[in-house]
Amino acid sequence: MTTHTNDMQLNQAAAIWVARLDQLRLHRSGLLSLLSSAELVRHQRYLQQDDRDRYLGGRALVKLAVAKICGISPGEIFVATTATGKPFVLIPDKNIRVPAISISHAGDLVVVALQYAAVLGVDVELFNHDVNLDDLMSVVCSEEEIAEINLAPQKNRAKKFYEVWVLKEAYLKATGEGLSANARRLAFSVDTASRVSLLRNPEDDNGGEWDFVLRQHDGQHLIALASRKARSGEWLEHACKTEKNIPAFIDAGDLLGEYCSLE
Repeated sequence: MTTHTNDMQLNQAAAIWVARLDQLRLHRSGLLSLLSSAELVRHQRYLQQDDRDRYLGGRALVKLAVAKICGISPGEIFVATTATGKPFVLIPDKNIRVPAISISHAGDLVVVALQYAAVLGVDVELFNHDVNLDDLMSVVCSEEEIAEINLAPQKNRAKKFYEVWVLKEAYLKATGEGLSANARRLAFSVDTASRVSLLRNPEDDNGGEWDFVLRQHDGQHLIALASRKARSGEWLEHACKTEKNIPAFIDAGDLLGEYCSLE
């Protein structure tokens, strides 16, 4: 069993940018210029405007954040995906090191995580206290997790479930397996101080390498980050020394506004 603290000290290189839908609506017209022609086509396929804004926010925020960190124009940045849908960044200049990225959105938030020399996944979930927890737990949770959730006071059971869910989605995004993977094979535990433990993952012999961050963002959303250092030979071709001074959680409002004011 590996235990991890609920702060960013173990992941000082990770920067997690958070944008609200109202910020994205405000800057929508300017941010659309960041999308490629293929991204614009996908953007238009979403039927609901909020879903369009979430997609726009994820792509735009990746490009702006990577541009800021790498010192290049956002127009030089392309977002590609693996066969399982894991996003990564491509730029023309192979001499510039680029960070690993992960994108998530739910409810009112769009979240983008970046980290050098790492494999990472981020997830955000919106609390829904009206869900049928027993049905969801039977699909998502291991026996250990179900037992822990059922021991919690009734008023806390939904929060305990969402803590497990957001951690699993972050982890499966990091590994590149995606959300179609068997989430029940994983077993997480979260104590009353929000310290996270990965109790079980039969398919990973390196569970001790993972760091986890769990944050209740605004009373309605939970954010989780799963990360570990990249191993030799992994897809992260431009791995570099960890940067120590990037803030952990960053409100994206200024970054969005700065770009759109120049348009």
